[in-house]
Amino acid sequence: SMIQDITITKTKIFLIEDNELYSQGLTYMLSDSNFDVTPVYSAEEAYQLLFSTMPDIIILDVILSQNIDGFSFLNVIKNDIRVAHIPVIVISSMSLNDKIIQAISLGASDYLVKPFKVEDLVIKINSLIQLRDNIIRHISSKSVISQISEMDGHHKLITEFTLHVQDLIAENKDASIPEIVKALGVGYAKLEEIVKKVFDMTPITYILTKRLEKADLMLRNSNMSINDIANSAGFHSSSYFCTSYKKAFGITPLQNRKNSNKH
Repeated sequence: SMIQDITITKTKIFLIEDNELYSQGLTYMLSDSNFDVTPVYSAEEAYQLLFSTMPDIIILDVILSQNIDGFSFLNVIKNDIRVAHIPVIVISSMSLNDKIIQAISLGASDYLVKPFKVEDLVIKINSLIQLRDNIIRHISSKSVISQISEMDGHHKLITEFTLHVQDLIAENKDASIPEIVKALGVGYAKLEEIVKKVFDMTPITYILTKRLEKADLMLRNSNMSINDIANSAGFHSSSYFCTSYKKAFGITPLQNRKNSNKH
């Protein structure tokens, strides 16, 4: 319905793209889709403006001609607690598997290979915003005023937990809960209570979800075998991967790949 689409604040997008013509075209089309777009032409400039703008989404070309490339920039912001939560969609003219995996393992939320349809980018932006809003709504629906101040205390732990999980998955390490608990310096019961409160799932389920998200991205954006994807997302058996995947997404990895190839 139209009414839902009229939001008071527009989604703020940071577009980091050094090809000026391409950037202008994309900015124009995204503004047309009712986003508030700030075009930035280098990682250095992006970093200077980032904290004053605090965008909802960052679109990042990983091949930047200035001193800092997109991968380094991604690495910096994903390790900065103040901005690590902002989803990054990587765009690139390279469709190489290892580049896609590098982007995802550095914490990118999605990846688009140029040339792409602007509608596809808009769909990705909207689904990331939806996901974020669901998490926020979930937190706020559960927290009565008394819990809100408690949430602030949790914020640091949750951010550390999510970044830690991200690192483990990026490096495809086994994420054993005892190790995580030790790294975060918190008891398991406390961690579980807070993760459940914020994400409505146990730490173990959260890690599984993140692994599945990584696998899903690779499935849609690369031509790696399902076995290799299972491995690089940290699943030791591809049958366990396929079962978990179907449970989470409602279709098998193979069906998803067939669907993606149709578009």
